[in-house]
Amino acid sequence: MATFDRAGIAERLRGLIGGQDHGDLADTAVRLGVEELSLRMSINEDSPHPTVEVLAAVIREYGIDPTWLLRGTYDAHTHRAAMEGTAGTVDALRQLLLQRPVRISEPTPERFRVQDQN
Repeated sequence: MATFDRAGIAERLRGLIGGQDHGDLADTAVRLGVEELSLRMSINEDSPHPTVEVLAAVIREYGIDPTWLLRGTYDAHTHRAAMEGTAGTVDALRQLLLQRPVRISEPTPERFRVQDQN
């Protein structure tokens, strides 16, 4: 699974929802269709823990690119996938969350043929 900058995600979330619903997080949570506690955990300035339900709701409600929300960079492919509806949002989010960078300590497997020595 990829590693994400939780503080960066929380900052982007705060930027999106800031100034809306008269600053009332309970109203924002209702509008997004998420629990207020999940929203508060996701945008906490000291120790953010973004939840998948909040990420999916914000992507769906604001029509934003999931890659931008999670990584801070724009990706037209994931943005289009997310805009294809609820299933597209979930699929785009799942794709990003399941990506694993290849590490030097985990090289790709080598393919070779075993030859009969007889």
